[in-house]
Amino acid sequence: MASQLPPGPCQLDEGCDCTDDADCGGGTAKCVSCKCMDCPVSAATSSAVINPPLTFLIDTTKSVKPDKDSIFNLTQRVVDRIQETNTSIPSYLLVTFNDRGNDILENVEVREATDDVIRFKQEIIGLEFESYNGGRDSKERLMHGLLMAVQESPEKSLIVVFTDNGSKNLRLKTEIMRIKEEKNQEIYIVLTPIYEGYPNDKSLQVYDEVAEVFFINEVGADQFLGKVEEFEEKNCI
Repeated sequence: MASQLPPGPCQLDEGCDCTDDADCGGGTAKCVSCKCMDCPVSAATSSAVINPPLTFLIDTTKSVKPDKDSIFNLTQRVVDRIQETNTSIPSYLLVTFNDRGNDILENVEVREATDDVIRFKQEIIGLEFESYNGGRDSKERLMHGLLMAVQESPEKSLIVVFTDNGSKNLRLKTEIMRIKEEKNQEIYIVLTPIYEGYPNDKSLQVYDEVAEVFFINEVGADQFLGKVEEFEEKNCI
């Protein structure tokens, strides 16, 4: 009878190649969500897996104000979920963008990176949403913000963008893509429930080229949260 035979070796699920770090041959390789991955920072600092850094890039123009609660709620739920699952994220970075004119340094503010998730949440809640002289048209400066975000975020970061409209400065796509690929970063763009851009606007095409785009009223907050959680849990640094 088969039930009387000794147990065989542990069978890996389809697509998996490890059950623990020992299956990955040592060195800087670690078993992350049943896949062997090169995790030099994790291997050098502790036996635990350290997950990718997280950057939030948030549109603070006045048009976002009606949607600010949805942004606050979603960002807080992302961070709360990270805390609940004890996901080990080494640094958080908050970047904001507005539309004051043509100067990228006037339009974008990069906050100091922190490893304190509570401080990160407080910085987000403290954001104010106002428009300036450059904001007399509908489009914003997301591409300015995204360029600074990829420049300032560490390698392998997850960069999550929140906006309600299309963007100027679409020509920056090439440089953003170059840095993103060089630093092995992932970008998600979340469009608020009241998206003010046009379906045939070239901005959406560019957004699709540089990032994975979520219309939050279509995919839902829970599906998006699951996407962030899956990325963090299945990657390491």
